[in-house]
Amino acid sequence: MRADDPFHADERALQERMGVREQARQRGAVLIRPFMSEQHQRFFESLPLAFVATLDHAGHPQADALVGRPGMLRVVTPTLLVVHDTARDAQHSPRPGAPLGLLGIDFANGRRNRANGVVERHEGDGLAMRVTHSFGNCSRHIHVRRPDPVAATATTALDPRTLVETAATFFIASRSAELDPSRGGGVDISHRGGAPGFVRWADDDTVVYDDVPGNNFFNTLGNIASDPRVSLLFIDFDSGRQLRIAGDAVLVTSVATTQVRVHVRRTTLVPEMLELRWPLVALASPCSSCATGESSPAAPSPT
Repeated sequence: MRADDPFHADERALQERMGVREQARQRGAVLIRPFMSEQHQRFFESLPLAFVATLDHAGHPQADALVGRPGMLRVVTPTLLVVHDTARDAQHSPRPGAPLGLLGIDFANGRRNRANGVVERHEGDGLAMRVTHSFGNCSRHIHVRRPDPVAATATTALDPRTLVETAATFFIASRSAELDPSRGGGVDISHRGGAPGFVRWADDDTVVYDDVPGNNFFNTLGNIASDPRVSLLFIDFDSGRQLRIAGDAVLVTSVATTQVRVHVRRTTLVPEMLELRWPLVALASPCSSCATGESSPAAPSPT
């Protein structure tokens, strides 16, 4: 992977197929940095909620929510971030050298930033991640939400199909076949949003959604082209309950759309977490651009 081209081979191939290869290379060289800018550092440390991608014991991606208070993500240096995970529901603890993908979202203003890297060490109740890629994403389809931890406790069972088909937001963890970050590989977690109903349960074992144009980096779709294993995380933001779907994804492209079809292999219901009660305030306003929301695309290198 060249310094001016931070993508792995399958991302580059998909960019080429979609006719945006040179645009993605130029924008990626500026926006995807091997360190966190000061703006990203402040952003991550301000978050009470974030999302993380790891690999389970079989190498399958797993998406999880991280909840706590501002400061649960602590920046040590521009390339080292400590992720405190006491409230994360995970059945495994990544070992040093394992890939890690982090997504931070501010539901109040639509900002979202990513930081991908590798676990460097365990530190207290968290993990220290060596950052290899840090970049911003646009605010498209990020709906306005406000935390409400005292919302009424759910009294009915969570129906997976209903949660999926009424969702306005979900998160997808993916991986590349080649995990070496020097070749652009690793794990990634991304946000997907739309009007309720944009995700469909096509049959008993297939979840389907239409991917919409974004930054044209094709991080998630490029990973799927490289390795079909994905993890989808749906959250009932009223009760704080979660549904995690492990499956294999395939891309179905046409002139107008790219459809992602996920063959469901396993579903996991996660009990309610008060910190995940972020009820909807307003649906995102339509926008045609995909600006990252960063005040300065070019940032000085860390010293």
